[in-house]
Amino acid sequence: MEQFAAWLINTYPLTNDNNRNILKEGLKLFRQGNVIHAYHEGSTMTGKVQDNGQKHVLLDEEIGDLSRCSCGATTLCPHQLATFLSVWSQSKTIASLIDGWKEQSTENILPTLASATIKKEATSYEDNSLSSWLEFVDYQHQQYKSSIPSKRTYLTGLTHAFFPKLRTQAPKKAEIRPLFLLHASLYCMEQVINSYDSSQPYQYIADILHRFVDMVEEESKGLFHSAIAFQLDSLLKESRQLIRETLLQQEEPFIREMFYVYQFTWNDVFQRRNWMASELKELEGDTSLQAELAKTHLLFLQKKDEEALKLVKKNSSQYAPYLFHWLQSLVFNKAKDRLENWLAVSLPIVTSYIHSEPTYDRKRQLTKHLLKLLTEYAMETRQDKLYKEAMRKLMPYSYGEYEWYLFETKNYRQWVELQLWMGFELSGLEAYKLKEIKKTDAYALFPLYHVAINKALEQRNKTAYKEATSLLKTLHSLYKKEKLEDIWLQYLLQLKEGTKRLRSFQEELKKGRFSYD
Repeated sequence: MEQFAAWLINTYPLTNDNNRNILKEGLKLFRQGNVIHAYHEGSTMTGKVQDNGQKHVLLDEEIGDLSRCSCGATTLCPHQLATFLSVWSQSKTIASLIDGWKEQSTENILPTLASATIKKEATSYEDNSLSSWLEFVDYQHQQYKSSIPSKRTYLTGLTHAFFPKLRTQAPKKAEIRPLFLLHASLYCMEQVINSYDSSQPYQYIADILHRFVDMVEEESKGLFHSAIAFQLDSLLKESRQLIRETLLQQEEPFIREMFYVYQFTWNDVFQRRNWMASELKELEGDTSLQAELAKTHLLFLQKKDEEALKLVKKNSSQYAPYLFHWLQSLVFNKAKDRLENWLAVSLPIVTSYIHSEPTYDRKRQLTKHLLKLLTEYAMETRQDKLYKEAMRKLMPYSYGEYEWYLFETKNYRQWVELQLWMGFELSGLEAYKLKEIKKTDAYALFPLYHVAINKALEQRNKTAYKEATSLLKTLHSLYKKEKLEDIWLQYLLQLKEGTKRLRSFQEELKKGRFSYD
């Protein structure tokens, strides 16, 4: 493959506009997953590319000019390039190829590309070389894998043995140490993802990945002040490209975790270098979910909310899990005007997403998280319209917050309606709340007592009849308090008439002195 890469770089230099367009289109086809059945056999590489029908590609490694595509192109076409990128990515990074291509250094390209495959004994590294860091980390990983007694301990050891050891081996210079550890965390994430198969619980793998995501966030914050240092220029440029390529190549079910890496590094590191415009240009024309998310985040950081929200609307449900981070950032920064615009678009998407989640625990977890954000928004703006709307739409998962809100704001009648809607028994409600409502708005409790009395009567036994009579006494006191004795009398007469066949209950009524004729 290195020979074909050298031919490609030498024959199609990126100083030519047409060659740059071929690279752009080829990358787009590759990133969108349009290449299928690409493989390397002997001195040829073959593959199929979906692009207005299926295109068949045959690449000749030894004589690049003999390569062919069924699209009819007589020279290199995007389908051929996409096929080569797919084969190349199976053992090397796309970044290593494009870096070499951009440098146009044909004399040095073969050894450089070859080193992407050959595993050297990298027992040390150069402080200012990203490729040297990655070779060192990779070599340490090989040593770690060969030392563990069983594959079962691999993932546990990655977090508790391998990475802690890398911490001790990281550069001592304060300005580059966080960047080294950031890349070490990203490397570990890739190894965790590579080890994933259908026999493993998804959540177990996701939990391990999130530990490394947290490390990336921590190291990104550690780079905030040194990110503008001139000596980090080349390291950060390489890092930016590597992190972009890693996100764009990542497939489900772990796109979310890789996007978090992209978010955190742009939040605290790359944003400091005013690279957002050029990064957007790199992503131009790519409509994969990964690229759309990256573009949205860059627009978000630039406060170009109108453009960002167009992408949110376009991708709607696919974006739902990612919206929380943007909303949280706006709440944290007290950007209430921006937050209002984002909530108007995001809230329907997020509430639908929560209802679609498979387990109650997950629905409850996300509801709690969203309502916490909206509480902070309501406190900041002194407007609770969106908070109330979200609580209503997220029932029953928002019951705890909604019940507390209605009671604290003295919306007692709505509070009672909520208990009835949930089907809760009067006996199961908190006594101090019932006592407070009796004092302030006794009328609000009428429906609760009427329902409780009817349920007791339905049980058709003496104990239940005694309970119904006791509830009637309390209800009578509430009618008296509200000066509604005439209505109480009508109710009691109707009750007696409707239960005249229930002799035991009629006896309880007489004992309780409810014998109005």
